[in-house]
Amino acid sequence: MHSNQLASAMLTTLQSLTNDSILIYSNSSKVDFETMSDKTILVFTTNQIMSTMTNISKQQIKFFILEEDKNRVDQMERFDNCEDLLFQLADELHHYYKLEAIGDAKLGDISLAKEKEEQADRIYKELKEVHQRFSRIDTNDKSDIYTITKLIWLQSTYNTNDDMIRIQNLFENILPSCLIFTDEEECYYHICTTEINNIIFLIIDTINKDSSAIGFQQLNNVRKIYFYDQSSSQKNFDNIYFQLIHDLISHYNKLGNECNAKKDAEKAKDMFIKAQELCELLIEL
Repeated sequence: MHSNQLASAMLTTLQSLTNDSILIYSNSSKVDFETMSDKTILVFTTNQIMSTMTNISKQQIKFFILEEDKNRVDQMERFDNCEDLLFQLADELHHYYKLEAIGDAKLGDISLAKEKEEQADRIYKELKEVHQRFSRIDTNDKSDIYTITKLIWLQSTYNTNDDMIRIQNLFENILPSCLIFTDEEECYYHICTTEINNIIFLIIDTINKDSSAIGFQQLNNVRKIYFYDQSSSQKNFDNIYFQLIHDLISHYNKLGNECNAKKDAEKAKDMFIKAQELCELLIEL
């Protein structure tokens, strides 16, 4: 199938960019996780293979699943198609290369930091070229691509604190608005109705975490959820801010590729410009 060919091309491209960091196994029993104890381990697999992995400690391993049960798909850890799973792999690789670059820069190894920055940027560039190549196969699909993206913050009490102001100022040229809600039901209804054709990145105060997260995760237009602890140190917000920028870069690059596939050059350019602006914000952190 065309989709399998695209997924295969994406995987081959990612393998070529990551210096043997991607290992492929057909049998989970052949994976020796003990020899990888000093490494960050990301496992991309299927439900069937996951069920056989019973004798490993899963605390230090992050799993991403190709899910057969559509009701369990969340587009964060469980995906219903190979392409989205591989986009997540690309996102994770990009994320860790960027983190390593920041660490190298702090240690004074500017040359290595620059090399890893370039490696991270190549991931999206190469995948874009793969998508463009496959998009020529199908030019008749005119279905709409929803590109409007908004940030919503569900707070326990209304509070336009420094963190909120910082987000509004830094994203003012990228996101159309940052909406604040204090009522969970009102927020949920707004996302389900007014924002139904828009893509939502949602911040939830940790006081609402247990009661709210599951319901919002089931909404198709909620792309990512972040949890904010007002009582914690600045580090909590910095982590959210870094992850949000990283996720938005991936998001706008993906939208750009989709617009390219639909031959909408103007909209694709707009998406890629937003991604580039976010990359510049990330460098300034």
